[in-house]
Amino acid sequence: MGVARKAWTDQDRLQVLFLYCQLTFGQLHKRRPEVMVLAERMGRSVNSVAMKLTNYASLDPEVQALGKKGLSGASRQDALLWQRLIASPEQVGKECEEAWAELAFHEQEESANVEKYGDFSGQETSGLQKRRLGQPLFRKAVMIRYDTRCVITGLRHEDLLIASHIVPWRARPESRLDPANGLCLNALHDRAFDMGLLAIDDRDRIRIAPELNDADVVGQLKHQLQDLDGKPLSLGPEVFPNRDCLAWHYRECFRR
Repeated sequence: MGVARKAWTDQDRLQVLFLYCQLTFGQLHKRRPEVMVLAERMGRSVNSVAMKLTNYASLDPEVQALGKKGLSGASRQDALLWQRLIASPEQVGKECEEAWAELAFHEQEESANVEKYGDFSGQETSGLQKRRLGQPLFRKAVMIRYDTRCVITGLRHEDLLIASHIVPWRARPESRLDPANGLCLNALHDRAFDMGLLAIDDRDRIRIAPELNDADVVGQLKHQLQDLDGKPLSLGPEVFPNRDCLAWHYRECFRR
């Protein structure tokens, strides 16, 4: 016997939105383990959860930028929630956290579930491994802010782009979901930024750590790293990252 059909509540929408932000477009289907687990926890059919995920995809500029389409039929409430996510990602992120917490199993049940399906919750637990509940919402907000493009190279490919925190979430928890505390970077430049080998100075210029001037170190990456030093970060004022965050990273992380 199938799961009885029931109306969607605001909490239901937040729970599915949170999962949506964790998955790629090709994972939005009823056979995906995370979708099956969420449907079970929500007391809904897998088909209904998968359809709601693809409804969100139809509203997502990141999906549209990549030339893909979701399933039409998103409700007015879906559209309003999506608009709120873009306008106030921190607030919607907190609401998603609260809604997701309602789904939490006891630790023993959760461990069994992770073993069966893999860890998809992203929530921070009391175990040895700390997991970030808000990271998927942060990534989505950053990708939308920067039009799913690396701010340094212009690269547009979802599998090669990373939403990088400028100030680490542990150092400034109040900014952990703020897309202005983020940069959309490709995997190479994300790693360089994270390790303090790349930074943005107080004149909005890209700076490369002096230790990378050694040709033996850089090798074939000269154009990707060395040649960027001193170039301006060209972004419009409406999307430029928080300069206080950039100053913190330049002061605390950059290997001068």
